Amino acid sequence: MSLGIFLAVLGAAFLHALWNALIKLGTSKVGGMVILSIVEVPIGLTVVMFTDAIDRAAVPWVLAAGCTHFAYKFFLTYAYDRGDLSRVYPIARGAAPMIVALFGAAFLADAVTHQEYIAIAVLAAGILLMARGVFTSGEDRKLLPFAIGSACATATYTLIDGMGARVSGSPAAYVAWVFVADGTIFT
Repeated sequence: MSLGIFLAVLGAAFLHALWNALIKLGTSKVGGMVILSIVEVPIGLTVVMFTDAIDRAAVPWVLAAGCTHFAYKFFLTYAYDRGDLSRVYPIARGAAPMIVALFGAAFLADAVTHQEYIAIAVLAAGILLMARGVFTSGEDRKLLPFAIGSACATATYTLIDGMGARVSGSPAAYVAWVFVADGTIFT
């Protein structure tokens, strides 16, 4: 992996963790998420102006992605209302790649090696340990269905975005239009 790609991935991870922390620390989780969604729209529209148009076949994928992003934000917002960032974030973000991997193996004929199944099992064990902590720490147990709902929505939009970006003809434009759809639907 080149240094540029590594820094881009690291930067994206930092920004993602930062906005999650800001949502959690805010007095109104829904209000913070609405502000984030409003900001997405002009960013998306700006990128759209500098990218190629997407293929019409990608439009249903953009709309589906916008709807699943809404579900993700809904579940995450209410999970943060009920639990700590250090509990919600690892469950919500850690379970999503596990769900995608298992769905891909079960329904998309993705080849999964023994080592990858071991990695999935280790990830699942970590998530279960994080979830188990809710029962021993006195936290609101209602955070769990919301955190898992967030993970399921993330897994769903990951699969949708994979398909949408492929048929779009311009992955950057696809992502920009998802920003617009997501921001518009949530607000």
